[in-house]
Amino acid sequence: MDETHYKPLIDSINAQKDLMIQHVTEWCAINSGTGNLEGLAQIYDKLYHAFEPLGDSIEPIAFNAMNMINMRGENQQQTVGNALLIKKRPELSRRIILTGHMDTVFAPTHPFQKLTWLDDNTINGPGVADMKGGLAVMLQALTAFEQSPWADRLGWDVIINADEEIGSPASGGFFEAIAQDYQAGLVYEPAMTADGVLAKNRNGSGKLTLIAQGKAAHAGRAFYEGRNAICYLADAITRIHALNGKREGVTLNIGLISGGEALNIVPDKAVAKIDMRIATPEDEFWVRQALERIQTAMYHPDYQLNIEGHFGRPVKRVNQATEKLFQRIQALGKSLGLVIQWKDSGGCCDGNNLARHGLPVIDTLGVRGGNIHSSEEFILLDSLTERATLSAMLLCDLAKGGLEELHK
Repeated sequence: MDETHYKPLIDSINAQKDLMIQHVTEWCAINSGTGNLEGLAQIYDKLYHAFEPLGDSIEPIAFNAMNMINMRGENQQQTVGNALLIKKRPELSRRIILTGHMDTVFAPTHPFQKLTWLDDNTINGPGVADMKGGLAVMLQALTAFEQSPWADRLGWDVIINADEEIGSPASGGFFEAIAQDYQAGLVYEPAMTADGVLAKNRNGSGKLTLIAQGKAAHAGRAFYEGRNAICYLADAITRIHALNGKREGVTLNIGLISGGEALNIVPDKAVAKIDMRIATPEDEFWVRQALERIQTAMYHPDYQLNIEGHFGRPVKRVNQATEKLFQRIQALGKSLGLVIQWKDSGGCCDGNNLARHGLPVIDTLGVRGGNIHSSEEFILLDSLTERATLSAMLLCDLAKGGLEELHK
């Protein structure tokens, strides 16, 4: 592939490296944990002004409050931040969707709040890779593409949501509903590895809440009149944990547990949260059957075990169109001196929901870095312009006819 006709595009992106670093540092200075609505409103405003010059329209997408079960086993309403929708050339039927998320896993109370320069090419900080760096890549790639001679041939929409880090319970259905409006999807999660490997197949995921109900009693005067919900829950989660290793590709992680009010009270309620991962759609049925068997085996007239939740992220398996999209990215990368590979991932993202109905999706087009979801998260700054250039060239390639090639 001849790189020379992309030279103006490449030069324009390279000239914006400092601006991209500025965006990342400004955006990461704002805590935007999924539950921090004030911080999400602030980052929404920053992103609105950054993307506004590109779009023909830009608007918020508000979602209804969701019914969630807290760690006391009580129903409560949870509100998520608004998503940002930017549309370009809505009159065109040749369309792609680009997605990202503005929320992070780091709440305002988390100790990890500041950026630290580790060296001239590496910054450690909350969300630098996952995925405020990816948002900077998306922004600059679109900016460069809009200056290209092929821009008027392709319509695009950008959606940046604010609930991805909790599984997109509000926005996931929205993604699935609109997927049919596009011929390809590009998602700006960070690369799988620091050397830029992309995600191929992805596991599906679900979230469960276990609520064990017993009977409260005074631990001294009436111990044997009580029914200890913590012990009953412990039996349940031990049985559920034992399911790990029984079916390849299925994992159930007991991630949170809560119960009891005081040491001298037999606890009447205990709650656990479970993260489930599955490798095939059939695994969901296997998990549900296994949980039903555990509930049946644990039946006791003095106790109650409720299991609430569902699989919100479908399994993502690449189709032929996705294979072709990856091959085009590989060829573009080669022209830039990059070796692009991909491998399967146990993680999930909004690409899972977009791909459910056959949309070709590549969902790790963001920055190179690592240690996401930890206080060691980092970004390699040279990947900002590298990944923006790769995406801008991909947009040009799709505009010139590559979009139709995906579906032949």
